[in-house]
Amino acid sequence: MTDTARVIVITGASDGIGAEMARQWATRGVALVLAARQVDKLEAVAAQCRASGARVAVQRCDVGVQADCQALAGAAVAAFGRIDVLVNNAGVSAHALLGDVTDLGWYQDVMRVNLWGAVWCTHAALPHLKATRGQVVAVSSLAGLVGCRGAPPTAPASSR
Repeated sequence: MTDTARVIVITGASDGIGAEMARQWATRGVALVLAARQVDKLEAVAAQCRASGARVAVQRCDVGVQADCQALAGAAVAAFGRIDVLVNNAGVSAHALLGDVTDLGWYQDVMRVNLWGAVWCTHAALPHLKATRGQVVAVSSLAGLVGCRGAPPTAPASSR
């Protein structure tokens, strides 16, 4: 990898879509910052990516916590000097009919992860993305395009 390799930050990288994106990009000479809540799963994905030749940093991050999102951007810059791409992939899935929900805090939790997690990560990475003319990628499930009965008000992506 050269010093000019793109630095890609992926949230929700411990499994599913995020892990597969990491494995695919790892073969293309990039530097990856993998983020999710479960560090042991992240380390397994990181090992696969390193075996494909990528430089990889792992950062524990719960995107539902703004400070974690800020720490993620800081860790990416500390590890590789910049951020070229932020992939907002982390999300949670939950299904219930509004009339059946007794604790509306459940909806707040979903919104904090699926909406605010992407906003907080993007905001924290924004100065670095502007400096590199970088990109933000938003990943969503089909529920983000087509509403379905019992789906929460924001669409999930993969596990965070």
